[in-house]
Amino acid sequence: MNILLQYVVKSFDRSTKVIDFHYPNELLQEYNWELADQPQNLEEILMHCQTTLKYAIKTGHPRYFNQLSTGLDMVGLAADWLTSTANTNMFTYEIAPVFVLLEYVTLKKMREIIGWPGGSGDGIFSPGT
Repeated sequence: MNILLQYVVKSFDRSTKVIDFHYPNELLQEYNWELADQPQNLEEILMHCQTTLKYAIKTGHPRYFNQLSTGLDMVGLAADWLTSTANTNMFTYEIAPVFVLLEYVTLKKMREIIGWPGGSGDGIFSPGT
């Protein structure tokens, strides 16, 4: 969590670079990219997480501009962390009561916005790409 929070804070710092750019051949030479035959320990995994974020483009940086995306949506990030932490499925109330109810009231409100009387109707969200 500390690694992620440090990255988010650094992303908003105007004095930092948007990216610590290196050409692919430089990064390939600088780190061991071979897939290990044995599982790595938690310390090694966390080190790889730090390295990944070190060379990632800081899309939340105030000077990052892109035609497809820009900025860091803090509410979206919090929602992503919440759903990842809950690690649940949406297929029944018994598995995810709060998330199922959130889906229900959100869809009802959407139906009201488009003019369906009392928000009556049915629907589901279909996540994925």
